[in-house]
Amino acid sequence: MSLVDILVDIRIELPAYSHSFVVQVDQSSSIGDVKREISKTCTGAPRVDGQRLIYKGRILSDDEKVADTWKSQHDAHTLHLAVHPSAWTSAPPTMPSSSTTGSSTQSATSSMQSTFPRQYAASQRATSRSRSPLETSPLAVVAMMHQKAIHVLMNGTMPPPSALSALPNAERQRLLAVQALRTYGWSWPAILDMEYPPAGDPADGLKYEQVALNGQPYLSLSNPNATPTPIQLHALKVLSYTFPILSTPPPETTTFPPPVSFSFSYTVNPHTNLNEHLQRLGLPPIRLGPGQIPNPNVPHMNPNDPNNLPGAPAPVELRPIPIRAVFFSLILLIFRTIFLLYFFSPSRRPFFALILSAWILYEGWGVVRMIFERERRDRRPAGGDGAADVRGGEQHGNGAIGQNRHRRGAARANRQLHAVLNGLSSLNLRGEERILDSGAPVRPPSLSHRIKSFVALLLLTLHPAVWDHRRAALRRREGRLRTEASAIEAARNAESETSTSGSESASTAGQDEAAKARALTQVHERRPTWVKEYMRRVQTTDWADDV
Repeated sequence: MSLVDILVDIRIELPAYSHSFVVQVDQSSSIGDVKREISKTCTGAPRVDGQRLIYKGRILSDDEKVADTWKSQHDAHTLHLAVHPSAWTSAPPTMPSSSTTGSSTQSATSSMQSTFPRQYAASQRATSRSRSPLETSPLAVVAMMHQKAIHVLMNGTMPPPSALSALPNAERQRLLAVQALRTYGWSWPAILDMEYPPAGDPADGLKYEQVALNGQPYLSLSNPNATPTPIQLHALKVLSYTFPILSTPPPETTTFPPPVSFSFSYTVNPHTNLNEHLQRLGLPPIRLGPGQIPNPNVPHMNPNDPNNLPGAPAPVELRPIPIRAVFFSLILLIFRTIFLLYFFSPSRRPFFALILSAWILYEGWGVVRMIFERERRDRRPAGGDGAADVRGGEQHGNGAIGQNRHRRGAARANRQLHAVLNGLSSLNLRGEERILDSGAPVRPPSLSHRIKSFVALLLLTLHPAVWDHRRAALRRREGRLRTEASAIEAARNAESETSTSGSESASTAGQDEAAKARALTQVHERRPTWVKEYMRRVQTTDWADDV
């Protein structure tokens, strides 16, 4: 503890057991430190979590500071303590009887009256003897500054270093003076730390003479009409602070005998309903924590005590539901159902109505299952790790094997689903790819073929995954066709530049480009007219997503 930190005496009142005691903590401590000190000092050693410290009707939190609790130095450092009956680790303080309380009060009062005059006189004599040397006083620094200011006021110059005896360990003496002023309720004046202005002509300024009145030395002003110099003005400001400090007697608390605890007799029920008292004060009631049971170590614990209120039940857990995903899936299901009902009437075909109802129930259960699968997937990392810690090494190994088997099964199911979606989305694409690559003359698709393809694709692409796969395959094919058309155009431009530059300047690379251009042009020219029209549309038309 540094010299600046001050120990504070806090009086703790325990009204439920007519008991009071004093704890001593640092001024920079928190309320939690005060509770720990109470647990060490108080009879019964109450646990920290069962204590409630109340100041002016307000429950103090553990993180509040002791220095911030009392705003004024004149406030009494007293806190009221309320202890939950289950927080006592041993027998709490006993209730004093009326006869014992009266006798103890009378004996304490008489002893204090008999010992107070002797101790007060002795302490006064000891204080007068101890304050005579300058070095032993806590205000030695203030006294030295006082003498220095008087010398400056009389002479108009700073005193020589040898005129005043230097204090040993001046910084420590200053800290002691700061603490002594705090006991008076004052703060350290900033003027005492300021430097004196430079001295002027000694003949200028005020002049004082030392005179004796009634055997006491005084200073008498010789030239009342003179103007004080800046250094004398500074000395007067210093003296305006040092005079009250040195003339004030020491606090009487230092001369009092050691504090005596007083006990007053009044009847208190040990099982007072504290919650009713807290309710009258407008404070929340004291409750047991969730799952907490009364402490069986306390001998006088009453299971029917009204203070043992049950703790609040655990709050109901509300699981989050992905509203957007569920709503979107249900909307798509409604659209598909309306489309099927438009073409097929369930009233005329009961068997189709049964199949449609079963399909709607299956799709709805798929939406609900998606929610449960998402929750199970979110809980799997935490639950799996906790279960692995509880189980032994052998069970942990079996769990890892089961998880790997589950992952392999899920990957196999995903591959199968991907293959099915690719097969459905690639309808007629392989035949069209062969027509584009071979360049053989093929008749254009007939009207019946177009109608069949349109109806099949319309039904298949109702599933979003099939539509995504189909769109990705078409974009890959049209991207290849656009690249081929760009290559043909570039080759044609290179061939025209080679022909205009002359045969001598043509390089080997230009000849290779010309050969490639001729090969691509020949393949493109062999294609049917309707295929060329399709390629032209691919080059000139953009996708709806790119527009």
